[in-house]
Amino acid sequence: MSVPEPTSGVPVWARKRRRQGNPLVGLVLVPLALFGAATAGLAIHDKSFAAAGARMDGWVVLAHERVREVLHEAAAPAADKKAG
Repeated sequence: MSVPEPTSGVPVWARKRRRQGNPLVGLVLVPLALFGAATAGLAIHDKSFAAAGARMDGWVVLAHERVREVLHEAAAPAADKKAG
């Protein structure tokens, strides 16, 4: 069996590629889709969107507290140098 020739007479690697969409759309849509899927999954598991939202709010609070702790620990040596 032989490989059929391209109809345009141009090799495959020399053809113009189809223009892809804006990558920013993918950077926004993919996390939003994952967030929606996580919310729906938790709502099914908890049998309530309110309970799923409360659980996710708890995660956000924990993450916020941890970031504040890390930033406070990182800022402490700089404050000591400035004061001393």
